[in-house]
Parts: sequence; C-alpha cells; structure tokens
Amino acid sequence: MKRLQRQMEPTHRMSDVAILFLRMFIGAIMLLHIIGKLQTYDNVIISYRHILGFDGATSFVIVTALEGLFSAMIMMGVATRLAASMMIIVSAMAIAEALLPGGLPTDHAKLYFVYMGIYLTLTISGGGLYAFHVPSIYRKSVPKR
Repeated sequence: MKRLQRQMEPTHRMSDVAILFLRMFIGAIMLLHIIGKLQTYDNVIISYRHILGFDGATSFVIVTALEGLFSAMIMMGVATRLAASMMIIVSAMAIAEALLPGGLPTDHAKLYFVYMGIYLTLTISGGGLYAFHVPSIYRKSVPKR
C-alpha cells in the first residue's frame, strides 16, 4: 500500500503545478486581452452592446473591470472556482453576441469558446495546492476534541 502511495504522490504534485500553470496562463492572456481592448477604446465603444440598460461606454467599463478582477483572482488563486465560473458567463455572453446579427466576428467567438473550456477546467479543478485558500464563511467550524 505504501508503495502505491509513493507512486501517486509525484503525480499529485505535478497536477497542482499544471493547474498553477493554467491559472497563470489564462490570467496573463486575459490581462493582455484587456490591455488590447483598452488600447482601442474609441473603436470598441462605438460598437459595444448595451448591457442592463447602461450605455456602451459604461457597459464596457463594467465588463472590463470585472474581467480584470476575475483574472487577477484566478492568477492569485483566490476563490478560483467562483472567478472561473463568472468568466464562463462572460465568455458565454461573448459567444451569444457573436451569434447575433452584426455581432462579433466568428474568430472571436471561437477564441471565447476556448477560454470557456479553460475556465470550465478551472471551475472543476479549483485553485490547486498553490493557491490562497480563503476559508468559507458558510462552513461551520467543528470544535476540536
């Protein structure tokens, strides 16, 4: 039994390293994506959709700020599952926008579909060993005996 346990230990460590790499990779890619959107701010606002009754500029700022916040949370490993699930919603909204007439080009929709797959993986796996684990406020503390 101990032999089997020793064989399993390195793979667990390597999977945690893989999750760390995936978190850093998608966080960096999304932050670069946000920087690219901010550099073309004037062109993006003209065609940006109105969300929840806000005008295009306000919607753009809200979505971009949330993308940045969630990407930073994913990179640090703080509430990774929550941040990744919120980014799935953002990716789904972008894909839905591409399906509308006059929406995003299909190349962008394909890219957001890949992003959604990565975020789904992070939602399932969580932050891994190398993350800031914040205690849940809903978890009941069990007294030590």
